[in-house]
Amino acid sequence: MAAVKKFNSNLLVQSTGISANITLDAETVYVDAVDAYISGNLHVAGVYDTTTVTNTNIQDKDIALNVGESGWGVGGNASPGTSGIIIDRGLQANVSLRWNETSDVWEITTDGSTYSNIITSSTGLSAVVDDTSPQLGGNLVNNGYFLKFDDATISPPNASGTTIFTVGSSVFYADTVGSAGSGLYVEHPAVAAQELVTKAKAIVFAIIL
Repeated sequence: MAAVKKFNSNLLVQSTGISANITLDAETVYVDAVDAYISGNLHVAGVYDTTTVTNTNIQDKDIALNVGESGWGVGGNASPGTSGIIIDRGLQANVSLRWNETSDVWEITTDGSTYSNIITSSTGLSAVVDDTSPQLGGNLVNNGYFLKFDDATISPPNASGTTIFTVGSSVFYADTVGSAGSGLYVEHPAVAAQELVTKAKAIVFAIIL
């Protein structure tokens, strides 16, 4: 039978010494109150800390995970692992954002099993190389910058709308189709602009010559 003690004023439970502890030896402790305040630090020594509130408001600017790590990185040198935030999606696969200590990258998953890198260096995303067959869903706008292919460069369109493709000292550009039938021209410092010949035109020229 439960013992009930009622107080009409504040109840102060105080230990008898500076280093003494107050221990509640029970499997479950209920605090049935509108608000509960703890003015000191709260230490939870159990395995899980479960919160069943609808909304959680946290004033801290930073949340630390994997606190108390004694080795180098998450899991230490012996067994480097991961640390992150997991979202339980019920009957669907969980998703998470985590740090991978083995590869030193941030990872993200949308299916709970396959993780993709979201950053490749400490200074930010420097190159996109994982997608071996990228596709565009619209126009690629270079915003006035050059589009480079190793030693080649595509310049922004000039005043007449012509896009110039430069390889070394040679310049390629599209213009009005001339007698060569291609409309693709090449320039070099040593020669004047010349139109590249199409296969059909080349056969005709070969017969005439």
